[in-house]
Amino acid sequence: MINKIDHIGIAVNNLEDALDMYKRVYGLDAIKIETYEDLKVKIAFIPLGEVLIELLQPTEPGAGKIGKFIEEKGEGFNHIALRVENIDHTMKKLKETNVLLRDKEPRPGGDESRIVFIEPAFTQNVFTELVERKREVSGD
Repeated sequence: MINKIDHIGIAVNNLEDALDMYKRVYGLDAIKIETYEDLKVKIAFIPLGEVLIELLQPTEPGAGKIGKFIEEKGEGFNHIALRVENIDHTMKKLKETNVLLRDKEPRPGGDESRIVFIEPAFTQNVFTELVERKREVSGD
C-alpha cells in the first residue's frame, strides 16, 4: 500500500530565504516552484535522494492553511507524505479499517499529483499526506 516517503513538508514565512538557507547550508537547490492561489500557498520542491523536501510559504501572511499553521505553531515541520501507487485503492483500504480521512475524494496536489490527508488522531498526531504521482517530480 505504501511505497516510500514522498516528501517532508516544512512551513516557512519566506520561501526565498528558506531556499537560500538550503543552498548555503546543505548545497541543495529547488527543482520546481509552484503557486496555488486557491490554496494561498507557494511550494518549492527540493530533491534529497529519493525524498523531496517541500517548502510551503503562504502567499499572504496568515492566509490559507499554511498561513494559519505558521501563526499558531511557527515555522517548521508541517507534514510527512507517503507515496502510494493507487490512491483510490489505498483510501478504500483505510476506510475499511475505520481510519478517518480529511478528504472524501483525492484532490490535486503539487506537480500533478493526487493527494489525501489522514486525520492526525490516527497517526500519533503526525499530519500525514498520501500521494499518488503520475511521474517523478521534475524541474520541467
